[in-house]
Amino acid sequence: MAPFMAPANIALGLCLAATVVWRAKAQAAGEPFFAPLRRTTPVHLPIGVFVALSVVSALFSTLPSRSLQELKGFSTFLLVPFAAALLRDESDVEVTVDLWRISALIVIGRGFAEMLDGRGGLAERLTGGLSSHMTFSGLLFPFILILLARAAVRGRSAADRLTDGAIAAVGMVALVMTLTRSAWLGFGVGLAALFLASRPRLLILVPVLAGALVAVGPEAVTRRALSMFDRADATARDRIVMWEAGVAMVKDHPLTGVGPGRVKELYPEYRRPGFVEPRPGHLHNNLIMIAAETGLPSLGAYLWFLVAFVRGAAPFARGPWTRVQAVARGSVAAMVALFVAGLFEYNFGDVEILRVTLLLSVFPFVALAACGLSDAPAEAGGVS
Repeated sequence: MAPFMAPANIALGLCLAATVVWRAKAQAAGEPFFAPLRRTTPVHLPIGVFVALSVVSALFSTLPSRSLQELKGFSTFLLVPFAAALLRDESDVEVTVDLWRISALIVIGRGFAEMLDGRGGLAERLTGGLSSHMTFSGLLFPFILILLARAAVRGRSAADRLTDGAIAAVGMVALVMTLTRSAWLGFGVGLAALFLASRPRLLILVPVLAGALVAVGPEAVTRRALSMFDRADATARDRIVMWEAGVAMVKDHPLTGVGPGRVKELYPEYRRPGFVEPRPGHLHNNLIMIAAETGLPSLGAYLWFLVAFVRGAAPFARGPWTRVQAVARGSVAAMVALFVAGLFEYNFGDVEILRVTLLLSVFPFVALAACGLSDAPAEAGGVS
């Protein structure tokens, strides 16, 4: 487990304890104990359905005793109702992103420290003190995108915008040095989404930056980037084998999947010739992994979650609600990036990245609450 997980879990525990005390005092003052939890966003229902279907999958698993043990990890999804209850408006979201800014500085600093003492860099790939380079890169690009979104929106102090932009720039250097192709691809698409919402004329910068990375980047970076188009690349071949095995699992168990925690255990029975990793922890694709593990209905709930978020948040990214523009633009760009990267990596199952994903899915709707629901278009939603 990554060294940052222990303090994160302690912080969540302290937050829960403080919430109980807060609500007990509110109840003593005459307010219903669960009043804040009645606030909902467009993503509440799909996430609830996803969790419910995962429980059903565990009950009908190929080995229920094993899958039911995995359900304890689904408490992470409580971040959606808790964030909607505890974050009141855009100022609370700003504080949260400010804390993310500090987190980004810490992990980026750890990553560069690995290079200085010879434990990382282009030879071994940066991890930022996290469990793997995949987790490090998967956290970096959502942080970078939301900081870039804040740096580009007027109305904040020049110092704050400069700080956000500087940290995002350093983060991009660290992202490149993780040599993680799925993160590069996700970030590129997310950056395009950010430009499309704010400054469409800057879209040309995305292919220009990609070309510059290949043309003048370090040899290891150039070689890694070009390997995305190499059919003989071992990791690319292995992913295809994993996806084929996952599809076979879905065909055998379409409704409830093989059960939480069972994909790795059953993989040797389904793997195809040409594999590289004999027993991978996951199938390197959110869509296939979710369908194989918990079934096609569960995959439908995941896609519903993404569509509900984008449909609800996108109008605020280009609308007149300047107080929520940065939050909406950054959140939409980051969620798009996470989806694209998740076509080649199971980032929805990485708890550090999942926590960021769930908070991002709530941010725009919480920020909207300060503007008043009467300002929102009918097809979009805020906290209600």
